Amino acid sequence: MTGDDAAPTLAQLMGKLSRSATAEARGEVADAIGRSIDSPDLGPVERDIALDIVRKLAGDLEQQVRRNLAEAVRQSVGLPHDVALKLAKDVAEVSLPIISDSVVLTDGDLVSIVEEGDTDKQLAIANRDEVSEVVAGALVERGNEDVVVAVVSNPGAEINEPSLGKALDRFGDSPRLQAPMVGRATLPVAVAERLVSLVSDKLKDELVRRHEISPDMATDLVLEGRERATLALLSDDAGGQKVEDLVREMARNGRLTDSILLRAACTGDLAFVAAGLAVRAKIAFRNADLLVHDDGANGLKSLAMKAGMSEHDRIILRAAVDVARSTEMVDAPDARERFAETVLERVLTTFDADEEGFSEEDAEYLIKKLSKYTGKHRDNAPAHLR
Repeated sequence: MTGDDAAPTLAQLMGKLSRSATAEARGEVADAIGRSIDSPDLGPVERDIALDIVRKLAGDLEQQVRRNLAEAVRQSVGLPHDVALKLAKDVAEVSLPIISDSVVLTDGDLVSIVEEGDTDKQLAIANRDEVSEVVAGALVERGNEDVVVAVVSNPGAEINEPSLGKALDRFGDSPRLQAPMVGRATLPVAVAERLVSLVSDKLKDELVRRHEISPDMATDLVLEGRERATLALLSDDAGGQKVEDLVREMARNGRLTDSILLRAACTGDLAFVAAGLAVRAKIAFRNADLLVHDDGANGLKSLAMKAGMSEHDRIILRAAVDVARSTEMVDAPDARERFAETVLERVLTTFDADEEGFSEEDAEYLIKKLSKYTGKHRDNAPAHLR
């Protein structure tokens, strides 16, 4: 449609609309005109005529005509906003193509549609190529499980930490939500730690049911797996704020245990240890970090006591911190395992079974405790402690 040829063609379409009594013919016009409104060949006059036709068709009494139009203009960038919104507010058969693809609709439009409560429309929004934080938040707040799973599964959806937390509040026990949430490219560390807990609790139930083991044994297995998984959330170069966020979330949920602090210490993660002790002892993170790295023996001891750690666990903690401060961690696949072995050796060679105040039962406790973290067993202990 260029020059003199464009206006007659559009005029013919207008004429066909006025003369035709059939919905089929109007549907054909809707399809043709809808696909033409973004054409660079249309001049201003022709475009105005085309948009007049589009507006007329958007109000057609026949649903199929409006459906044809919606399909034709679903990706149009030149579609007037009022027409896009009119079609989006129509019945599902008409609205879904527009809701799924139209770039003309604003976040405000989409949130308004979400709040109407139509599940089919919510699903269409959840599966758009791009979903903003505000729209994703509305979907998580108002949608059913299918809708929330859909938006969490959408890699083009921007979902902030509060919305992810809300999704877990509502449907955290559902494996349908857990799997796609785990699969998201990035997760806030506090959400990831919470998700670890939910998945682990599910695993505990499965262990009890399928393998006929006691709930207590299942809990022990799950806690060890949870600790490993939780610490794995932190990369070696994780920032201080990320570590602090994690330990605060763990403390809120009762999971900042002696066990996980020792596991972190025995793999050389002093940032996690300091942050965890700070939260447990209710002191500033900076002060805890200074005490952990203090050359004297009393700083760490006092901090660990204030944090409520047992005497046996403080022995392991002291040895692990000493090793960490004197050992340069190398970037190797078995670096953490070798570090943990060094901690075990340091503890077992430092404390002789005959030393006053340190019995063979104490040594046995330490061997068992450290074996859990290092994967090494009693056979690796010095001869006099085997």
